[in-house]
Amino acid sequence: MSAAALSLLRDYQAQGIAWLCTQLQDHRAVLLADEMGLGKTLQALLAAAQRDARRVLIVCPAGARRVWLNEIKRWLPSWADRIVLVEPGYKLTDIKTCLDRQTFVLIVGYDEFSDRTSQLAHHLRARRFDLLICDEAHYLKNQSNRTQALYGHRGSGRGVQSAAAKVILLSGTPTPNHAGELWQHYRTFWPEAVKNTAGRSLSQIEFEDRFTRYRDTPFGRQMTGSKNQTILRHALRDKILRRRKDEVLTELPPLILQDIPLAGPGQPASWLSGLKPETRALAAKLHYAAEHTSDDELLKTLRSPDTAVATVRRELGLMKVQPTIRWVEERLASANKILLFAWHHEVIDQLARGLAEFAPAVITGKSTPNARALAVQDFQSNPGTRVFIGQILAAGTAITLTAASEVAIVEPSWVPGENVQAIARAHRLGQRDTVLGSFLYLPGTLDERIMRVFRRKAAEISELQGDTEDASAA
Repeated sequence: MSAAALSLLRDYQAQGIAWLCTQLQDHRAVLLADEMGLGKTLQALLAAAQRDARRVLIVCPAGARRVWLNEIKRWLPSWADRIVLVEPGYKLTDIKTCLDRQTFVLIVGYDEFSDRTSQLAHHLRARRFDLLICDEAHYLKNQSNRTQALYGHRGSGRGVQSAAAKVILLSGTPTPNHAGELWQHYRTFWPEAVKNTAGRSLSQIEFEDRFTRYRDTPFGRQMTGSKNQTILRHALRDKILRRRKDEVLTELPPLILQDIPLAGPGQPASWLSGLKPETRALAAKLHYAAEHTSDDELLKTLRSPDTAVATVRRELGLMKVQPTIRWVEERLASANKILLFAWHHEVIDQLARGLAEFAPAVITGKSTPNARALAVQDFQSNPGTRVFIGQILAAGTAITLTAASEVAIVEPSWVPGENVQAIARAHRLGQRDTVLGSFLYLPGTLDERIMRVFRRKAAEISELQGDTEDASAA
């Protein structure tokens, strides 16, 4: 790491690098949970360099692969010839050749481990790494194939992580929904941190009993929230570092959140009449549930795999397109640029067509890595590109969009942390203006009730992560 690079670090980043290096002397794995936009990628890379890690594996969301590539070239140019980027169409023989080297930086997307029989995971487990970096580590919160590939099946210890001498986990939202989402990290890396009355590590059920609110149903345990967050934070205090933007970037302009009613159907009857006949009855039932059941019951219903629920969600999103276009046109009379985030591709496509005069940059799950990079560059540097439209899962992480100071959530994710991540594309290092985050809803529909659910859940997440304000999440 050059002296020039060191001179560009902010104090908190230098402290974060020092913390990573120090804690990795005592622990095999640590979690850097700084709020989004504080430079976790930079801190992890420079900590790797300080530790003289020569064989490095980086696992990240597919859309972040080239972000890591660019950051390495920027901060550690001497590492540039070590990099091997695993993208669609790669040859396993090329990976084997890479693994035979004395020094390498292998960048792999989580999607490469979605197959239970992943040959790549098999070869990685058989090798040895100085350092494994798992970016957006909350992707490993459940029993998915990628979690089992990286962490091993139910604590077997035979996952890819077993090949790494040290592990750095990165996540600005380590618990997107509840404390139980730390279980996979706990059982894999820190089972000694919290023990039961018999002095043994907690089982998953014991962990959930102690740190989550839940109810058992015929279909399994349903998590409804968190509890005892202070106890859990204290137990993991030497393994997790969390800093907030308002703590370390005092010059960063504030984030203001608001709910914006769109000009559209104002009564339940009118919005229901706008739906297709085959979904109208279910929509009416959902609307009743929104008004007469608990937040947790509503959230459970919305997250169900029921295709009819998904249809209502999509149709509601489509109903918001034209009112959103009119709202954006009004906002751009005074704002220079704006970010829009939605869920459905059809909604995104219609928004892009309706806002064509503003030359929108668009990123969805279908965007190639090159297309993503070009969209970000165009929005950041081209004055004529005044609108960015992103699919929350595809564009809510790993990119910087500070050319805008206004963000609007058109279709929210049912996971509160993912909405927070999306807004943080603008509210991050490099932003000079106050960021205004707007949650757009149609009055008299499900949107109003849903926003209250998001706020309550986000407040619990903030408490667990040590945040004292819920203004950073809605």
